[in-house]
Amino acid sequence: MKRFSLFAIAAVVLTVLMPQVSGAAEGSWFDLDNCSMCKNMMAEEGLMEHMHWENYVINDGMLSITRVDPGFEDAFARSVKNMEQTAQKLMSGEQMYLCGFCQSYGGLHMAGANFQTVESDVGYIDLITSTDPKIIEMIQAHAKRTIDEFKKMQMEEKHHEGHEHHEGS
Repeated sequence: MKRFSLFAIAAVVLTVLMPQVSGAAEGSWFDLDNCSMCKNMMAEEGLMEHMHWENYVINDGMLSITRVDPGFEDAFARSVKNMEQTAQKLMSGEQMYLCGFCQSYGGLHMAGANFQTVESDVGYIDLITSTDPKIIEMIQAHAKRTIDEFKKMQMEEKHHEGHEHHEGS
């Protein structure tokens, strides 16, 4: 089965699409339910719980690792295919909402950041780098915000899992 890099696809798609995007510059960094790209992953039942994502700031940019649990490769491939279909709609001029992460990610590509994907046994390793100090700063700011926002999202999920809702209390 062909492996896909979610980030590599998003980078190419968003470079072409940024002019057609209505968005979330002031809104949510992640908006998995409403972002036209992200909601494709949410549509695959159980996929988000079986995807593992790590992001790191490195000297010349960022490193991102995405792993998909065994048995969810097909769901991941379908979500990527649906993202590609979303990209086609955007390229045809349809206005779509993108979350802050997706807008920022596309902005990195448009600024000239270098994107490289390495497929390995541990998953999909994406490097976003530059030799230009201004672009490195942009990439690292994107990485730091992503790391912070992802931690917040995980904490909110843990908080909600730890509290049962009781009617009438």
